[in-house]
Formats: sequence, structure tokens, C-alpha cells
Amino acid sequence: MKLNLGSHNKKVDGYTNVDALPLENADIVMDLEITPWNKFDDDSIDEILMVEVLEHITFKKTDAVLREIYRVLKPNGKVHIQVPDIREMMFDYWNGQICECVPHKPKDEQDAKARLDCPNCEGYGRVHPNRWLYAFLGAQKHPYDFHKNIFTPERMEEYLEDAGFEKIDFKQDPMGWKIKVSATK
Repeated sequence: MKLNLGSHNKKVDGYTNVDALPLENADIVMDLEITPWNKFDDDSIDEILMVEVLEHITFKKTDAVLREIYRVLKPNGKVHIQVPDIREMMFDYWNGQICECVPHKPKDEQDAKARLDCPNCEGYGRVHPNRWLYAFLGAQKHPYDFHKNIFTPERMEEYLEDAGFEKIDFKQDPMGWKIKVSATK
């Protein structure tokens, strides 16, 4: 069994899609902050996706949620997590690289570039102001769409180690906005 936690409207084929909202794409409706997850036995899940979800879990319950992920994963099972990279967002703020000329929702890495003729950033912008703000606060489209925790790569690694994970592998985000990490039980 594979889980797509916090699936919202992003159903992933081959995965059991889990969300706190009773959406048509959710196979299971469950609030991840309520632990233990009685719907899943110990060592019963092969793989977990958690893309743009962990930041919506309160910092007071992040440890418990990651321990639950560890508990339900089979030995050698993997979790794949993606969250905003707050360290990079703070560098962008500090370096004056937040600019309206950078697309808020770029199609790809090339589309995410600042305009060279921009009078504000002169082509050095890296992130749109709304994208920057969403990294800290969420898009706030519904009651679960608020960020309750922030992450740097170091903090993410510490959380995963504390939960019991040993094989932790960070992947490079081409735009520099996200932390992408996989961990193996």
C-alpha cells in the first residue's frame, strides 16, 4: 500500500489518497494531526508521499506525525516530503530578490526567471511577493490551508532523525523554493 497524504485535489494513481477534507479525490478522510493513525497498522505501508503538507501540521505535532509515518512504514519503506525552504526565502528577502516581475506560478524553471529589463530588480529577482508570502503563511484558501510550521534543510533532517529515519536524501529544487527530501525506514 502507498499513501498520498494531504492529497487535496491532487489524486495520485496507485496511491491511497488521504485528506482532512471530504473531497471526491480523497479515498480516506483523516486529520493527520490526530495520532495515532488507527486506520493503519505498524509496518503496513510501502511508500508515503507528503507534498506541500507537513508545513500545514502544527509545529507542536510535527514530531508525532513523523513518528506515525515511521511507525506505519514497512522496513525499507520510504517517505517523500516537499515543503517550502524558509532559509532560501529569507535569503531572497535579505538579498532584495523578491519582485513582481517573477511569475507567481511559473510553468518551469525557465519561466521562473525575472525580467532582465525590470526597473526594480534588474533581472535579479528570484521569487514573486505572493509566492514568498505563501511560503510562510499558506495560500489560505480553506481552513487547512495555513502554514503552522517552517523548515530549513537542517531542521527537516533533525525532525526525520528524531523520528527514527537514518537514510535521508535531499534533492535539489531547481527554483530554490522547496525542500525535497526522501527518507527510508
